[in-house]
Amino acid sequence: MIKIFTLVILCFSILKFSVQGQITFHDYSANTITGDSVSLSQFKGKKLLVVNTASYCGYTPQFQQLESLYNQYKTHNFEIIGFPCNDFGGQDPYDDSTIYDFCQKNYGVTFQMMSKVSIVKGDTVAVYKWLQNAKLNGVKTVHVNWNFNKFLIDENGHWVKYFSSTTLPTDTAIINWILKPTSISLNENLSGNNLIALKSVNSNASSIELLVNGQSASAIFIGLYAIEGRIIGTIYNGKINGSEIISYPVSSLPNGIYIIKAEGAGTNQTIKFAIQR
Repeated sequence: MIKIFTLVILCFSILKFSVQGQITFHDYSANTITGDSVSLSQFKGKKLLVVNTASYCGYTPQFQQLESLYNQYKTHNFEIIGFPCNDFGGQDPYDDSTIYDFCQKNYGVTFQMMSKVSIVKGDTVAVYKWLQNAKLNGVKTVHVNWNFNKFLIDENGHWVKYFSSTTLPTDTAIINWILKPTSISLNENLSGNNLIALKSVNSNASSIELLVNGQSASAIFIGLYAIEGRIIGTIYNGKINGSEIISYPVSSLPNGIYIIKAEGAGTNQTIKFAIQR
């Protein structure tokens, strides 16, 4: 079924800006607690809870709940990233090695811990500038005010929500967000020459919407494939003059990773996406 919107060209421009122009969490890098430099783009496709931790705080027992949350939901494309910080009450004064040993010995932490950072004192680490500043994250300005403040980041690296120290990691709002149905693009290599863009998914992941650039009424074939390459169905086959939004049902598909392939106007494009209910 094809839905044509009057303002679709404007919508296409907005989508391209959100993908290409907006800085995301994935654009940053950080050092792990064991000394490795990593790109945060490695978490693309994952929902993230980002938390600043401390070893000697009244909220330190939240390590146990964080670990429990991680163990229960890590199979739901969910990860936790902990950033030790000594800015709040001087409650994490030791080096990374000591912090790592503390987390292992006392709470058996297996989620990703990073090297100790500065958040409000000295030179704030770049990713926390992004987390706290609407001009960078494009959503909201907040100020980390104590240990165990929490941020939710979606699968495409976009800022979602902030929680203070008093919100437990196992709060219903966090769990409901982890379990919320999603269908997300895992590779956003979009440009003005692209045929398609994964635009949205409805509330229960029963259909996806593609924004299709017709490129002078050229014939376009768009197919849906399983991750191993088996074709599942034809999303569209024909000519499109201008840009249109195409809706395609996916309610019968189980959770997993899928591929959309588009061919036309001398261009081939592949988008990988995941369904998580």
